[in-house]
Amino acid sequence: MNFWNIGVSIASIASLIFHLSGKGSALRQFTLPTTTALIGFTIGRNKAEAEQVSSLLLQDPHLLFILLVMLSLFALTMYLVESTKAEAKISFIFLVFLATVAIPQLIKSYHDIAPMVATPDYLVLARVKESDGNTDDAIKYLKIYSKRVDRIELQKQVNDRIESLRKQQFKRESTAKIKLKDN
Repeated sequence: MNFWNIGVSIASIASLIFHLSGKGSALRQFTLPTTTALIGFTIGRNKAEAEQVSSLLLQDPHLLFILLVMLSLFALTMYLVESTKAEAKISFIFLVFLATVAIPQLIKSYHDIAPMVATPDYLVLARVKESDGNTDDAIKYLKIYSKRVDRIELQKQVNDRIESLRKQQFKRESTAKIKLKDN
């Protein structure tokens, strides 16, 4: 991404915020077309990235659904901003909630629904992390694997392995504390 792409992106976001804030209401008839033009120009400048995203959307129905939900929430927020101008604080609080809580939760749920990592690969990742001595990440990957596996006996084995890793981690931490006390 070069300087122009960054500049145009910032300008389109600033224009959208200015338009939604309602400041300069005498200029309101000009801010909507300007905002629309800047957003269109930004998409044009970032055409390669936009093509990658559009091809990904067409390949993954889960991502398309999440995007539609996010777009619907954003449209609801814009409706609240426009319809309750006297109570703009409420709609801006909703917009902040949407940006900080709802959208990150949607993204997290998308990663749970349509992961980029195959389920068996989480076992490999856990083994690698365990051999590196990073038991926290090994436990994290084993938990993900356990959630995705349908067989109860595998889930039991994975949960047993998680418990043994936690015991190893506890022993390692307690010996480290004892060594610190002795010094």
